[in-house]
Amino acid sequence: MKILFLDLASHDALIACVDDQKLVASESVHARIGDHELIPMTEKVLKSAEWKFEDLESIACIVGPGGFTSLRVAVTYANVLADQLGVPTAGVHLSDLYLARSQDPEVYWVHSTKKDQLFIRGGQWKEPTLISVEEIRNPKSEIRNWMGELIDEHREKIESDSIDLQPISDVLPELLHAQKYGQELLHPWYGRGW
Repeated sequence: MKILFLDLASHDALIACVDDQKLVASESVHARIGDHELIPMTEKVLKSAEWKFEDLESIACIVGPGGFTSLRVAVTYANVLADQLGVPTAGVHLSDLYLARSQDPEVYWVHSTKKDQLFIRGGQWKEPTLISVEEIRNPKSEIRNWMGELIDEHREKIESDSIDLQPISDVLPELLHAQKYGQELLHPWYGRGW
């Protein structure tokens, strides 16, 4: 299966072509890119993979959390491409990508969202949940092993270092092939009930 993967929301953002066994080609998206740069960057990755748009069999996209505009641009782009190419899509939550990169079943995924709030998954939080920063200081939710994207103030509250993660290239093919692809429109996940 030839899959186009789009992640414009995370710190490890990238556009990638993934086949049944490996990440074939990718381009890191280190800085905020303008929507006018998205198509040329995708074309560059496809060219590196020696694929054409018509070769794509599905599209997977990180749907959240992340910046409001980044998520909207990525999800809209994935939906338009899928519609025009007649291929199915899958929305991937950022916590699922992090969990795939972890070797530790007891790890917490955490993601800063506002100065006094963050998203968390792990332990008592089976699904990504919005909590106050003070809730991570609760002895019941002591976080020793964590991964994610935190601002400095949130890192200080956790009082431990993040764990080492496997490279995205090592886990992306298996993660993407495990997704359920369909014809439904993808929607950004903001996690706040907007």
